[in-house]
Amino acid sequence: MYSFKLPDIGEGVSEGEIVKWHVKEGDHISREQDMVEVMTDKVTVKIPSPVEGTVKKILFQEGQVVSVGSEMIIIDGGEATPVEKPAPKEATAKVEVASAIPVQPAGGRILASPAVRRIAREKGIDLSTLSGSAQNGRITLDDLERRIEKGAEKQVEPAIQTEKGKAQTKSAPEPVPENQQDEILEPRGLRRIIFENMTKSKQIIPHFTVVEEVDMTRISTMISDLAAMDTKLTYTSFFVKASTVALKEYPYLNAIYNEASKNYTLRKSYNIGMAVDTPNGLNVAVVKNADTKSLLKIAGEIADLASRARTSDLKLSEVQDSTFTVTNVGTIGGLMSTPIINFPEVAILGVHRIRKVREDGEEKMKTYLSLSCDHRLIDGAMATRFLVRIKQILEKPEYFLVR
Repeated sequence: MYSFKLPDIGEGVSEGEIVKWHVKEGDHISREQDMVEVMTDKVTVKIPSPVEGTVKKILFQEGQVVSVGSEMIIIDGGEATPVEKPAPKEATAKVEVASAIPVQPAGGRILASPAVRRIAREKGIDLSTLSGSAQNGRITLDDLERRIEKGAEKQVEPAIQTEKGKAQTKSAPEPVPENQQDEILEPRGLRRIIFENMTKSKQIIPHFTVVEEVDMTRISTMISDLAAMDTKLTYTSFFVKASTVALKEYPYLNAIYNEASKNYTLRKSYNIGMAVDTPNGLNVAVVKNADTKSLLKIAGEIADLASRARTSDLKLSEVQDSTFTVTNVGTIGGLMSTPIINFPEVAILGVHRIRKVREDGEEKMKTYLSLSCDHRLIDGAMATRFLVRIKQILEKPEYFLVR
C-alpha cells in the first residue's frame, strides 16, 4: 500500500482545499497522471501521481480542507518511493511530492484557512478552543472575529433551559431554506478564498475612493493603428505602465501593510497585480518589475498570465508579491465601481468601460478610473494627485515613448 500526503507546496502554505479529484476508488492510475487539484490561498495546483497502481481509498472529498502532511489517498500496488520535491519558490501547477507512511485516521485536525491561522497566531488565540461554523467544523474569519471581540477568554454561549429544567448550551441554528427551490450556498474553492480575503480587507482597512474621468481617444487610436500593423497593445498595458510611473512619484501607494507590527513597508519593486476573471472566480496574477518593461512586453505578459490563470496553470511566484493592483471591469461593462483593496496592499485602481461621447462637436473615447486607498496611510489629497497624474500620462501617450 502507498499513502500519499499533501505536499509542502512552499511559501508558507499550510493547507489546501480539494477542488477536484481526477480519479475515483477502484481506478487504475499511472505514474505522472493528474490525480487531484488542490487550491491554496496562493494558487491552484494539479498534483500528479508519483506511482502506478489502483486507487484503494480517497480520504478527503472535494470541498474539504486538508493540512500539509495529511494522508489524502491510498494506492494499492504502488512503490513506496518518494519523488524529489521541487524548490518551493518555483512550485508550479505540477507538484510532485510523496511519502510512504502507515495509514492513520483522518480525524483530529483543526480546519481553518492560512489567513485564519495567521490572525489567530498574532492574536494569541488557540484555535482548538473555537467551534467552527462552516462545513466539517471549519473555523472561519467570522468565528475568529467573534472570539476577538469577546477577548481571548474561552467563548461561552448562553445556557437555555430545556423542558426538563436542565441547562443546555445554545448553538447557532442551521440555515433553513424558506421553500423547496431555495439553496444554501457554501463558499468553496476560489470563492472561499475570495470570501475570506475580502472580509479581512474590509474589516481591517478603512477604505475610501476617488474617481477621475480620462480621455482615452489618443490611446484608442494608437491601439487601432498598431493592430493594423499586426502589433497588439491593450488598454490594460497602458494602465499598468502608467501606474508604475505615478507610483514612483507617490511611493506611499506602493506600500504593504504589516499587520503584526502595525506599520508599512514602502516597496521599491513595482509588481502590478492584475485581476483576472476566471470560471472559478477572481484571481490576481502579477506583472513583476513592470516599471522596467515596455508596453509591448507588459501586454504580452498580461495575455499569457490571464490565459494560464483561467486554466489554473500559474506558478506560485506569478500570484505573489504584488505591490499595487489594477482591476479592469471595463471589458465586461460597468460605468463605475469602488474596488476593494487587495490585502495587504494599500491601494487598487479600478478601470471601467471605455465609451464614446460627443464633446465640442468631436467624438471622443472616455472612461472613469476609481482609486480605493487605505485611509490610515493615504489621505484624500494624495490619492487625488496620484489619480490626476495617471490621467495626465494616459492623455499624452507620447510620454510612454521615453519610459
